Amino acid sequence: MHPILGDRRRLFLHLTAWGLAGAVLALLLRTLLFVPWGTASLFALPLTLVAAPVSLSAWYLCRAMPLARTSAIRIMVTAVIASLVTAFLWAAVGRGWWHLLMGLGMPGELRSSAAFTSLVVGLGVLGYLLSITVHYLLQAFEESAAAARKALEADVAHREAELRALRAQVDPHFLFNSLNSISGLIVPDPERARRMCQLLADFLRDSLALGGSRRIPLAREVGLAEQYLHVEQVRFGQRLAVQTSVATDCAGVPVPPLILQPLVENAVRHGIATRLEGGIVEIAAHLAGERAVIVVRNPRDLEGSRRGTGLGVENVRRRLGASFGDRASLAIEAGPESYRVSVTLPVEEAAVS
Repeated sequence: MHPILGDRRRLFLHLTAWGLAGAVLALLLRTLLFVPWGTASLFALPLTLVAAPVSLSAWYLCRAMPLARTSAIRIMVTAVIASLVTAFLWAAVGRGWWHLLMGLGMPGELRSSAAFTSLVVGLGVLGYLLSITVHYLLQAFEESAAAARKALEADVAHREAELRALRAQVDPHFLFNSLNSISGLIVPDPERARRMCQLLADFLRDSLALGGSRRIPLAREVGLAEQYLHVEQVRFGQRLAVQTSVATDCAGVPVPPLILQPLVENAVRHGIATRLEGGIVEIAAHLAGERAVIVVRNPRDLEGSRRGTGLGVENVRRRLGASFGDRASLAIEAGPESYRVSVTLPVEEAAVS
């Protein structure tokens, strides 16, 4: 659809502009050709209202010669020719309208027919050239908006693809660690291995059900982390204790699913597993203004610690960046006896559990 006809505001401005052109034509007829005000107005205003729909044809000319793919000379020559043709046709209609008014007995007599024709043709050429200019501006605006929309869609598609890839890394990374734990129990303690398999199946079922969601409530995400830690408690027994604390006012804050999974895995693998006496894995969440702060803390033994690849933390950092941009952050405080990871993210709309 024509960009002006499809927008009431633009159509109103278009008709208003031609109405003003009619007022200008009436003023010129009065001041230059001494036509009475009544006759000049009755002649000019209907004539310019006829020109209003005719000038819309400039849009098709602009579409046929887009600025980016047409030489400036061709555009100028075509615009001038189209303006002259349209203006002379408009002047012919104007002369017929003038004779009709005179035939109806309206007062007024032209002292110069050539001046009358030149005035109408000149105004017609100017009006059509302005219409071409406006339509090129509309075309440039729409192309710019379309380019911005495509860039935004591409950016969203890129982020979604990155998030899918990052989520896909969570499952094999987690399964690798979990299956290693189970394999270590099969021979010495088959009953505990079966128990661990059962808990692992429950965790996988819940994580797969929620993992496809864009956001889940923070309380549910902490619950998933607890499920994983219960799986590991079968292996470590009393060496692994779990302590969680989620403030009531941030329990419903939406977060990406399984965002804490790599962090609690690291807490067990690089913290609890390196200490003979084990320790407590703490998960705490609270609001700080318009941001939610989630802390995962675990004890560690520097002498017995194992070097990791950093995949888990990097995965979380990249997922936060893809989901929230620079509004989210991940900070690490590595002390000699404890390891603390803080995740800060913005509070968005409430998540649906």
